[in-house]
Amino acid sequence: MLFVTPEYNRGLPAAIKNAIDVGTRPWGQNIWAGKPAAVVTASPGAIGGFGANHQLRQSLVFVDMPTLQQPEAYIGHAADLLDENGDPKTEGTRDYFTSIMAAFGKLISRFS
Repeated sequence: MLFVTPEYNRGLPAAIKNAIDVGTRPWGQNIWAGKPAAVVTASPGAIGGFGANHQLRQSLVFVDMPTLQQPEAYIGHAADLLDENGDPKTEGTRDYFTSIMAAFGKLISRFS
């Protein structure tokens, strides 16, 4: 499961947290357990969603989702990196996104 989210007030959007929580109910029927995850956060600020990233990771650990550790994916100044269609403006940004997905692909293959 690839989670891509903005950061709001140093936290993740309530809809994502609610989706995770609902997926763990009823008790004993956690749909998330054992599914690999990656977290990408973005913000218009410099720290790229650091608070949301770590808040989400904390929940994923609790629901037993093995989560990609490296590369960490904090997308700061997102508006400067992406065009109006959401595509990377530079080859460096594209390469960074590619490295995240390649690492996530390796994690997924470990759990297939």
